[in-house]
Parts: sequence; structure tokens; C-alpha cells
Amino acid sequence: MVSPMPKSTPAFTLVEVLVSVVIISVVIGALLQIFSNNAFTFRSVNTKITETNRVTLLIGNTLYGLEDDKVPLDELLKEFNLEDELRRRLKKVKVEILYTELQSIDFDDAAEAIAQDSDEDQGLIQDAAEASSALEIGRTTMIIDHQSSSYVRIKFQ
Repeated sequence: MVSPMPKSTPAFTLVEVLVSVVIISVVIGALLQIFSNNAFTFRSVNTKITETNRVTLLIGNTLYGLEDDKVPLDELLKEFNLEDELRRRLKKVKVEILYTELQSIDFDDAAEAIAQDSDEDQGLIQDAAEASSALEIGRTTMIIDHQSSSYVRIKFQ
């Protein structure tokens, strides 16, 4: 007596299973690559934001930036009310400030040159020359941990 063959149940073939595993592996690899790129971008942006915040501390500080100096970062913040832990961390960060004079304008010399060229508005020119004596345009560079940021400063003398 011969027994009848059992009916086959529907199932995936080995090739179908292997193809699906390869597709899933490719998708997971792409997701990991995207995640690592995003992590690098986030770290880079976070570093730039921190650096920008540190530079704004110098921009708002009138005591520093118009001469070369080396100071701890907490020195720029001595007028701010900070937590002790934050102040200790900032004290460890050393800041190098470099100032380069780009151009200096002496208003007395400019007024004399204008006066020689034109006879008009002599009183106005004389008043401008007496009001202020010089204008200095300079570049302040702030260097922290091998990163630097520069901005232009104008100083009236």
C-alpha cells in the first residue's frame, strides 16, 4: 500500500530568504551611515556654536580686544553671575587675543586736506576736526584650542 504524498504547505524558498536578508542588510548599512554622518555634523555644529558663543563674550567686553593679551576665559566673564562649576571649567580654557591695526585715520590731517581742496563749509570742517582726533580700524582675533575667530573693531581716540 502506497501512502499518498502529503500536501506541501506554502513557504519561502531559500533564495527568497537570502535575497530578503541582503536587502535588509543594505538598508541597515545605509541607516548606520546616515546616523554616523548626522552625529559628525551635530558635533561640528555644536563646536561652532560653542566657539561663536565664546567670541560674543569678547565682543561685548570693552576691556579686551584692542591689544594683544593671553587670559583665561573666565576673566572675560568676571562681571557675569556664573555658577562655580562653570567658572572652574572656563578658567581652564586659555584665550589668546591678537589685535592688528588695519587703518588709522587722523581727522586733523583729513580736515586740513579738505580745507586746502575747498573753501566751502570751513566752519563745519573745523568743528569736525575738533570733535574727535582719530579713528582706528583693527582686527581682533581670538584663538581658543587651535580654533580662531576674527572680527573688525573700530576705536575712536
